[in-house]
Amino acid sequence: MADTEKQEFKNPRDNNKTNKEKREREEKQTQTLLRVGTIVFAVVIICVVVALILGLINKPSRKVVAKVGDENITLEEFQSAVRMQRSNINSNYQYMQQLYSMFGMNIDDSTRESYAVQMSDAYKGLLGQSVLSNMVDQRVMAYGAAQEGITVSDEEIDNYYKGLFAYYPNGTPTATATSEPFEATPTITDEQLAILRYTETPLPTDVPTEEPAEVSESTEETNTAELEETVQEAEDAVQEAVETVEESAEEAAAEAEKIAEDTAELVDNVLNEPTSEPTVAPTPTVYTEDMFKQYESVYFANNYYYSKDFFKNQLRYDLLQAKVEDNLKAGIARTADMVWARHILVETEEEAQAALDRINAGEEFADVAAEVSTDSTASKGGDLGWFTEGTMVPAFNDAAFSQEIGTISEPVQTDFGWHLIQVIGHEERPLTSSQYDTAVQTAYQNWLDGYSEQLDINLDGYNADMVPTDPAFVG
Repeated sequence: MADTEKQEFKNPRDNNKTNKEKREREEKQTQTLLRVGTIVFAVVIICVVVALILGLINKPSRKVVAKVGDENITLEEFQSAVRMQRSNINSNYQYMQQLYSMFGMNIDDSTRESYAVQMSDAYKGLLGQSVLSNMVDQRVMAYGAAQEGITVSDEEIDNYYKGLFAYYPNGTPTATATSEPFEATPTITDEQLAILRYTETPLPTDVPTEEPAEVSESTEETNTAELEETVQEAEDAVQEAVETVEESAEEAAAEAEKIAEDTAELVDNVLNEPTSEPTVAPTPTVYTEDMFKQYESVYFANNYYYSKDFFKNQLRYDLLQAKVEDNLKAGIARTADMVWARHILVETEEEAQAALDRINAGEEFADVAAEVSTDSTASKGGDLGWFTEGTMVPAFNDAAFSQEIGTISEPVQTDFGWHLIQVIGHEERPLTSSQYDTAVQTAYQNWLDGYSEQLDINLDGYNADMVPTDPAFVG
């Protein structure tokens, strides 16, 4: 009994050692779990951060397509600009359709194809390059304008923007002349006429008339009787017409008198009618700001290809460019040194020399040009009209502006072929509207090129895959 109830006795030191080892094992397990958890948590955090960074980098509003100086052109801006351009192409095509329909016609296949090509996937690379080039020019222009103190206010942008929706809260602006009047164009001189050797148009010659044949007495009497009868019929017709007019006039007078009596009676009734609440006639509804905002919201709701902010920023560039061009116009003369010339264009020097030999032998320049020249002016005898210096390619320009009036050049080579050039006139002349516009655009491009050289322009971020293909072609 005593043996069975006897329990095994353990040394307390042994128990302490066992508990200590157990506790150590548990602590090690806990530390291991903590380390693993910390590592896992750190990995998760790192993954989240990397994902966020990658997301920001790839986000259209962050991704840089090009850099002009310190200003970035983002992917979002670029794609909005492409979509705006595609929308404009569609709008132009629809406008052409309307023009054709006004004349009861369907738009022809070649015109439709020209628009379709611009909107095709195969063309998107060229479209993208064109749009990006324009965006770079806008940034360069804004930089140049800032250097010269040219600015556009928010109010100017807002007024321009509202005007595009035909909303003028301060009143419709007064139309102004689009250009200044030009001087009268000088007439052709005798010297120029002598060079051209125009021939007078022959006037029609008098055709001799035959002597009238003798008329017999009986025939003369017959003709006299017929004439008297015709005169009598005419007099009767005139008398009948007079009577008809008089009768109609009497009826019209009676009708007018009746209308006057009825009107007088109506006025009398109105004046003698008891006074009542005045009635107000309906007036045309004015174009209110609420209507403008509604029209604006509908426009951008139906056009999700670019935002209102992007659109207004484009207007800022438009206004800035207009101010820059106005500044440049002050330095552009309304007259220029010009040459009037005609030419013959052929493929080889031998052909040019052969044509020159024919002219030197006495043939007319215009006749030879019409026969052998490959230029589109051949039908006009090679006449190029008046042009300013720099209009033609350098070799042609130098020859034309250095020649004496009336002379014909030796064969001149350009990228187009071989030319014979005859100078008809050389003088200071007023610019035409088209020539003046060209001069302004040339001055603007030179101004833009000057500021481009001051900026570091980087297009490495662009590739054709970025170019969107929406909106689709409406045709």
